[in-house]
Amino acid sequence: MYYYSPFRNKYGTNPQKNSCPFCEVDTMSSQGVRDSVGILIENDYYRWVVNYFPKFEGHTMVVPKRHITTLGSEQPDEIIARDELITHASQTLTTLYPGAGVEIFLQTGEGSESSITHLHWHVVPALPKDPLRGFDKLGQFFTIEEGKERVVVFPVAIELAQEKLLSALATVLK
Repeated sequence: MYYYSPFRNKYGTNPQKNSCPFCEVDTMSSQGVRDSVGILIENDYYRWVVNYFPKFEGHTMVVPKRHITTLGSEQPDEIIARDELITHASQTLTTLYPGAGVEIFLQTGEGSESSITHLHWHVVPALPKDPLRGFDKLGQFFTIEEGKERVVVFPVAIELAQEKLLSALATVLK
């Protein structure tokens, strides 16, 4: 199965224009990674969620609970909590995807290719079979012209996405 995610303008459940989908507690809770007994993997400052508009296999994100839009706006405790959660997510993904590495990236600022201004760190497995790495992957899935979809299929099928990925992660997080 292939997924295509040009823009996230339908992300979330709040129909109000200009609302931030990453600030919608219900949306983030439904996409939150949980352990095998259903406990959300989060801390006081960040959530670990599955990207429901994945660009590639195992696409997860670490998202601040507080609406943060610019680098440098995190408090020291938030930075420590973010790094701890990213480390946990990375270790879990390499367990779920044996032989994989991990790619962690952030797109931010007006000229970036981020589709949501709320800061969020992508934490994804770097699979041995992936023909593209790092930011090469990102260029395959978006157009900068709103309303003009450009479908370029990533050459590797996404096997675990949305609920399937949530379930697989819960199995690893016993």
